[in-house]
Amino acid sequence: MSTTDRAPTGDWVNLEPDSDPNRPQAMDWQSYADDVLSQWYDLLKSDPEEPTVQDFLELHPAMIPGGSGDIGPGGHHGSEMSAVFRQPALTGNGPSYAPDFMWVTRSSALITPILIEIEKPGKRWFQKNGRPTADFRDAHDQLNDWRSWFARDGNRALFREKFLFTDSYSDRPLQPQFVLIYGRAFEFEMGGGHLNPNSLRHKRESQRAEGETFLTFDALRPRYDHGRSVTVTLTANGPRPFAFSPHYGTGTDSGPTTLILGDPTDALNRSVMMSQDRKDYIARRWEHWRDVELSTRAGLRQVRYRTTGIE
Repeated sequence: MSTTDRAPTGDWVNLEPDSDPNRPQAMDWQSYADDVLSQWYDLLKSDPEEPTVQDFLELHPAMIPGGSGDIGPGGHHGSEMSAVFRQPALTGNGPSYAPDFMWVTRSSALITPILIEIEKPGKRWFQKNGRPTADFRDAHDQLNDWRSWFARDGNRALFREKFLFTDSYSDRPLQPQFVLIYGRAFEFEMGGGHLNPNSLRHKRESQRAEGETFLTFDALRPRYDHGRSVTVTLTANGPRPFAFSPHYGTGTDSGPTTLILGDPTDALNRSVMMSQDRKDYIARRWEHWRDVELSTRAGLRQVRYRTTGIE
């Protein structure tokens, strides 16, 4: 039997997630991780172009690093709405930019935007003579562009207005981090085209400026703590869901997210490795938690406590 909200006294309620064992379940995490990694490796073997990689990661946001404090300082409170933005526009003073992905993570002390650049995986880091390739220099310079954007007068205030949607962390200082996902790991192994790959691995790391992280595409893995993530598009009407992680689930904390992101129908239709029954179930629970949030904000009920758990 499905768990429902109970009102012990008057308009006070205890919010509990649906615990019906017969509800449509998300795919088992280990099965999902094994399956998506197999698809990922097959994709990399095909020497894909950058847009193909972008499309894949947009449907599997748990593969995108940075959403849970795994990049840079802070961020251990996760990202607002568990959302990763796809090609968000950085507009304001000076030139405009659009990183391929961006998380906005939070901690007790910081707001940490994690801006991510991806390139065609087949691009090389170094020439045979050990000099950085032009492709690598150009890709790395995009991180400098983003750093300069945040350094311009007024842009940090504009960022807060555009990408922070609740007040709970709005007073924290911003400390952006910049991630370049580039190339393949085998370039730094024997047989990868360099006489001394270990030396070049150290040289690669010496290219990083403060606040930067370099990763190869081989380093990407689905992270369990990103399992409830959703890829989001920022529109003129606010953020809208683009695709849900196949392991996504709602819970008693979902109400604010449902109001901010709006209708999930198109995103659920676009989501992969999720049964239709599961998609229909998430849509129903999304509507349920939206209605709970609206009635709470209207003062029709007050929450005594929320039981954690993913539906």
